[in-house]
Amino acid sequence: MSKDSPLFSIITIVNKEKVYEDFKRSLESQKEVNYELVKIDNTHNQFFSAREAYNDAIKKANGDYLVFSHPDMRFLDQYALRDFLNQVIQIRDLGIAGVSGCLFELHHHKSTLVTSIVHGDPAHHFGQLIQETTKAQTVDECLFVMTKDFYKQHPFSDIKGWHMYAVEQCLMALLDHKMNYVIPARMWHYSTGFSENWQYIQTGREIVHRYGKQFSSINTTITTWNTKSKINLLVIPPVKLLKHKIWRKFNLAK
Repeated sequence: MSKDSPLFSIITIVNKEKVYEDFKRSLESQKEVNYELVKIDNTHNQFFSAREAYNDAIKKANGDYLVFSHPDMRFLDQYALRDFLNQVIQIRDLGIAGVSGCLFELHHHKSTLVTSIVHGDPAHHFGQLIQETTKAQTVDECLFVMTKDFYKQHPFSDIKGWHMYAVEQCLMALLDHKMNYVIPARMWHYSTGFSENWQYIQTGREIVHRYGKQFSSINTTITTWNTKSKINLLVIPPVKLLKHKIWRKFNLAK
């Protein structure tokens, strides 16, 4: 990118210093990206929620665009970030852009996850592979982007915890008549991506409470939240949480 290119503030929450150092090395390998790195030190649990941490960090961010990344994201070649961000800045009705997310349409009453990144160790593809920028209802928290101007109008909410903050920003964007996108990216989300717990269920129910009247379903990379059925909202998310825990126990431990 040229000197006239927009500045990107890359913001990450750090719980483990070594993971962050590996992320920083991967980021420093990227070429032709005009960025600043904003580190949020949470090694001593200084923050009670991702939303609180991000709202605090953005006070120090100077970028035209805000890039929120998990510290376990890695870039697969030297131009991976440049090419991703070049696509972001071309979007005129941008709400939130991410590297993984869910379509508006359901398939057999389930969310359809679309992405081109790889996950886990060893790295593997997950979800429906995309090769072009794709409209999405929501994007995943592993890496997502919004403009600074959008943030000023829609800062992160007061919901506690560490889940669904990108999802909530996506819903705000749609209600503001903007669009969300998943963009093909040559990146690796080193973790398995399964971080849901009971707090995730509580957050999801709060999201439904706040936004459910405007959406028939809220589609996320973990599960689909049916906003019109109280029984489904009461039963289905805890059942899926239990299934994911069982799956992790018998598959990730191998």
